[in-house]
Amino acid sequence: MSLHDGNQPLPQGGGTTPNGPVRRTEGERTQAFTPLPSVEPIDGFNATAAPAAPAKRHHVWPWIVLAVVVLLVAAGFGTFAFFQDRALPGTTLWGHDVAGKTQQQIATMIDDQVNATKVPVAYGGKTAEVSAKDLGVSVDAQAIAHDAVDAKRNDPVWGRYAFWDKKDVAPSIDVAQADPTVLDEHLGTNSVKPVNAELTVNEDSGEVEVTPAANGSGADPTEAAEAAVAAIESFGATKPQTVTVELKDIEPQVTDAVATQAKQTVDELVANKVGVSVGDHEIAQFTVPMLIASSRIEPDTEAALDENEARNGVLVFSADKLQQQYDEMIKGSLTSTKEDREVIVNGNGTETEVIKEGHDGVKIKDGADASIGVDALPVLTEGKGTVKVAGEVDPMKVKQIKRHVVVDLSDHKVYAYQDDKLVKSFSMSAGQGNDYATGACNPSGDMCTPLGDFEVWLKYPTQDMSGTLTLSDGKKETWDVKGVGFVNYFSKSGCAIHRIATSTPYSDAQIAAMGANTSHGCVGIGWDVAEWFYDFAGMGTSVHVQQ
Repeated sequence: MSLHDGNQPLPQGGGTTPNGPVRRTEGERTQAFTPLPSVEPIDGFNATAAPAAPAKRHHVWPWIVLAVVVLLVAAGFGTFAFFQDRALPGTTLWGHDVAGKTQQQIATMIDDQVNATKVPVAYGGKTAEVSAKDLGVSVDAQAIAHDAVDAKRNDPVWGRYAFWDKKDVAPSIDVAQADPTVLDEHLGTNSVKPVNAELTVNEDSGEVEVTPAANGSGADPTEAAEAAVAAIESFGATKPQTVTVELKDIEPQVTDAVATQAKQTVDELVANKVGVSVGDHEIAQFTVPMLIASSRIEPDTEAALDENEARNGVLVFSADKLQQQYDEMIKGSLTSTKEDREVIVNGNGTETEVIKEGHDGVKIKDGADASIGVDALPVLTEGKGTVKVAGEVDPMKVKQIKRHVVVDLSDHKVYAYQDDKLVKSFSMSAGQGNDYATGACNPSGDMCTPLGDFEVWLKYPTQDMSGTLTLSDGKKETWDVKGVGFVNYFSKSGCAIHRIATSTPYSDAQIAAMGANTSHGCVGIGWDVAEWFYDFAGMGTSVHVQQ
């Protein structure tokens, strides 16, 4: 096909074009186009065309990485926020997954299971179902749920949210307090609950005593309670089987032996003067009543304790109760103004009587004693030391009044001294065996007032005196006197300073006029002075007997 500059047909036989002649044959149609302009070759290129430059490439992988990082960070923050008040991944309760649950959800799970748990029991042909609550199974659902939510919180960050890092919370449920009375009601058994031994305070001495335990008898609820606990801890997966109830003696949880251990701990704490101090100055001591009121006896020394509890042997102390005892018994008695202490001592300097207790002037810094209970736990566990608080102390002074008594057998006198000054003297009648002139005891040693240093160790405002004494020659001396007044025993052999044992009153002057020793070894003084001496010579007063 030939080209020319238009659509006009070429003449028959051909024609010419600007590019030269064109021939056409019969039947052939031709079409002509405008010729292309001539183009000069571009300098620097040869006839062979160079390959085209590659297109610029754009990298997308950094954007992908960034997107992944953003997603991971967002997921991390979301996970942190979600689990902030929920059980962390990998947390189980008695082997059951609780991850992602709130404290209230977990507590509700526990409470629902406790309420739903019933144990079939049988005795003597009777059967019944008793609930866990009726059996006395006590479960602190909120405390357990709190522990579950709190589990793993102290683990490294990467471990807290690792679901494969398991943490099982498995608190024990105590069945020791299971109540047999519910079995009595349903099965007709007749149970008597055991009574635990406990610590009490002796009203007279102020010392700690053990009140004995008592065994119980009747239906033993322990096996039924254990079946209930198994159902609770399995969240219903373990179905309680029928428990055949047995009758037997039921021992108390706290026996006399265990309570005696607790008593020894209290005695040691009191002896070590465990208390509260400001600086190096002790301002108060934890007394026996305070220690008993702030503790409980736990025979199982491996048993789990509450967060604010600590043990010393079988005695478990509560920080809350200790704080309460401090606030009620110590803090209220503190005053910033001191009062000096006044006491009576014997010849050895030993306190025999407190005239005035006195107290330090104490000012506690505001808020410094707010955590006494918590701070006292390690001190009580150690068994010694004091809880230190910030404050100021103006120490009291101690005024001592010294009292002692001298019995002179040759002078026939009783001398009463205070601060080494004679305050009173009395005539007396000594033992019949003492020589009246010299005071020496006769060779047989019968019925003599003994020489030496003694202390008043026993006192009676009045006493009936009777006895039989076998003398060295085999004879017997018998006496029976009613209502001897103002008795002060000083020797462990039974000698006392007392109102002379006469059927009618004898005065100090009358005894001086007798001119004879008339007793079986005691020191008799006048009816008119005996009461004064009884009040003067308190327990522990020194008594020196000389010839």
